[in-house]
Amino acid sequence: MNNNEISTEDLNELDSIFKDMGGVDNVESYANSFEELPDGTYLGEIDTVSTKNSKKTGRPMLEIVVALEDNKKEYVYLMLAGENLKKTQTAVARAVTQLKKLGVAGTQLSDFIMGALSLNGTRVNLKIETNGSFRNKDLTLA
Repeated sequence: MNNNEISTEDLNELDSIFKDMGGVDNVESYANSFEELPDGTYLGEIDTVSTKNSKKTGRPMLEIVVALEDNKKEYVYLMLAGENLKKTQTAVARAVTQLKKLGVAGTQLSDFIMGALSLNGTRVNLKIETNGSFRNKDLTLA
């Protein structure tokens, strides 16, 4: 067996776990069951930054993945557009403000976006605060 193959023992163990989950009929209930970190400040490192469109709205955003202790990852999304001009201006202001805290500089929005894409490996403090149903995530340089 080479390194690209799964052992029969591992496959049997995974089949057992899958069966205990309820198999195919229940697998969707596990797909979105991730453990949220409690409010607090965490030391981490930016793993990746990418541009994408929101699955929910289709609007552009930055996705920042922060690697934390114990192989945990936290996702921070910076929206770049809203449903109207005022909400787009607010989204851009929030994104630029967050990126400035991480040392990104520029004179145009595209400067900030390109600067964000080079943040991989940057050590950061991630502060999480819950306010009602909204979870605020703020990044600062560590």
